[in-house]
Amino acid sequence: MKPTSCPICGGPLRPTPYAAYDRLDTGDGPFTIVECPACCFGVTDPQLTNDELARYYAAGYYEGYYEHSGAGAAGPLHRLRARYRERSAARRNRRPPFELSDVKAGKVLDVGCGAGALLADFAQRGWTTFGIDPSAAAIAAAERRGARVHQGTLEDDPWPEESFELITMAHALEHIVDPVPTVERAVSRLAPGGLLAIEVPNWACWQRRLYRSRWAPLDLPRHQQHFSPRALERIASRFGLGVRDVGTSSTAISTAYSIHFLIAGRWTPGWKLWLSYAISLPLLPFVYLVDHFAGGDCCYAVLEKPR
Repeated sequence: MKPTSCPICGGPLRPTPYAAYDRLDTGDGPFTIVECPACCFGVTDPQLTNDELARYYAAGYYEGYYEHSGAGAAGPLHRLRARYRERSAARRNRRPPFELSDVKAGKVLDVGCGAGALLADFAQRGWTTFGIDPSAAAIAAAERRGARVHQGTLEDDPWPEESFELITMAHALEHIVDPVPTVERAVSRLAPGGLLAIEVPNWACWQRRLYRSRWAPLDLPRHQQHFSPRALERIASRFGLGVRDVGTSSTAISTAYSIHFLIAGRWTPGWKLWLSYAISLPLLPFVYLVDHFAGGDCCYAVLEKPR
């Protein structure tokens, strides 16, 4: 389906020069992106149905890319990468929007919980953890970490309204075909005064302009929506939510994978991927310095439901 208006504000969409194929699995495409200039918000064209999107989340996506089962290759480089991923995830979980050291622990729901690393961190801080994800492999991994989980989406979640003091969406909202009803349902699941913490790729960042259609966080067509700090603030305004915090953050993996797509054109495990890691490492201090002034490759918001 061709998008005709911005799902956030209803305004007109304009074309952008971005066109890319599915670089992870099928090679389908090209998919393009249209943009709402008022919201600084991008929409993948065409917009796919949930059934159409399902084919882009094959086992290769969950296991080859994310390795939810933990059964990846056992060589020394793979072990080193696994340790780096664990440490990087631990750092991300203790920075905005998920740091929340001034918030009393309660019940937290992570939408798109993946393997449950974020929930495990919240459990260490005294929270009672719940997760939801469409992937059976991800749900099994999150269960092993002690979370109460549901395989599915917010459209079929089993929890009543006002069940949670905190709902997190860590790189989940960009995958959803119609994000506005999803946010609305999440808000209904929040207790009065509860918080909604969202982190997504930053459509407004300089790296997107640098790498253009090979910027890894485009991830077409799985990323159906492309957010910016302005777009997150407009979502807050639409639902009458208070904005406790909004900003950007940086990830090392975005640079590495964007370089990989420049070199290989698509996801290619092997020497080209390791070469991409090696090239990106000395660039990271420069990337983080520019991010400090121009904005990182991720953006986030912590939104509060009125009491």
